[in-house]
This record gives sequence, C-alpha cells and structure tokens, in this order.
Amino acid sequence: MMIKEVKQEWFKDHEISMKIYDGLQIIDWGRPNSGMYRIRYILSNNNIFISGDLGEAVYTLTCKATLKDIKDFNLHYFTQKLTAFCGDRWDFDQDSARKRLADYWEWYDINERHEDGKDIYKDILSFISECISVEHYRQKLMTIYETTTVDSSIIEDVWDFGQIIPSRLIGYWVGLQMISEELFNKENPND
Repeated sequence: MMIKEVKQEWFKDHEISMKIYDGLQIIDWGRPNSGMYRIRYILSNNNIFISGDLGEAVYTLTCKATLKDIKDFNLHYFTQKLTAFCGDRWDFDQDSARKRLADYWEWYDINERHEDGKDIYKDILSFISECISVEHYRQKLMTIYETTTVDSSIIEDVWDFGQIIPSRLIGYWVGLQMISEELFNKENPND
C-alpha cells in the first residue's frame, strides 16, 4: 500500500521543526542533513501552503488550518481541498483502469447492448496500455465515442477509470498525519 511505503521509506527518520507566529505555523518535516522528501508546511488562516522536495501545493480548507483542526481529515477529504498543485491532479493507473473496465463491461452487459460491444471493449483495453495520463486516456475515449456506436452515458461512466491520487499528494497528507500523531502523543502521553 502506498501509505505504508510513504511512512516507512519516504519519511523514515523525519523530524519536526516548527515555528509559530501570530496566525501562522511553519512546519519543516525532514531527515536531518538531507533534503530528500523534505516538506515545508505553512498553515495560515484556512490555507495550507506546501513546498519542498515533493513539489508545491495549496489546500484551501473550510476550517482553520491548524494541526488540531485537520488531524482527523481522511486522505480523500483532504485531497478534495487541493486548489493548486505543481503536477497533474490525477495519476493514471493502467491496472485499475483495466479491472474497472472489465467489471463495468460485465455488470452492464455492454456486449449485448451494442453490436460492436466486443470491439469497443478491445479498443478501450488496447489503448489503456498506451495511456500514461488521465488526459491521454480521456482523449482516446473521445475517439471511441466518435467512431463507434457507444453512447455518451457509457463514456461518462468509464471517464474516471484508472484515475488515482498521485503519490506526492498522498505524501503531503501522510506527513501531516505523522506530524500530528507525534505532536499530540507528546502532549498527551497517557491518551
């Protein structure tokens, strides 16, 4: 699992350095004497600004951006708050796309609903192996839509297949969780 890898490999031996100013928290999270996987979190008002070895991102929350307020956010909720990122919003996972397509095709019995259903399935399956991004996958889907009998509802249903959260975004969240856990366990050692 990606979360376990991030904790054990990326953030092994990371330490916290924190400065608190009026309405602002600056948290440096990294291994001493190394820039590898180092992250700086700046929490200000309802924003989290992130920079460092894993790139840059901005999250805008509906609450105050403090560790206490965000420690219970799950990954998906936190990721929904992303407003800017130096990379693609989603990564493309071919295995996930193939599995979801197979499940979907079988569940909705697409081969029976479309005379060229088997060919459409083979075409989508074929280009999944070629795709390296969600955008590329979606461009290929539009070609299928324009050249076959597939209807827009199927294209809409398969539009997000293979879409996964990028590992760097997972890393930002895991870092905050580890920081919160370490700080709150020091404050309340008997809890």
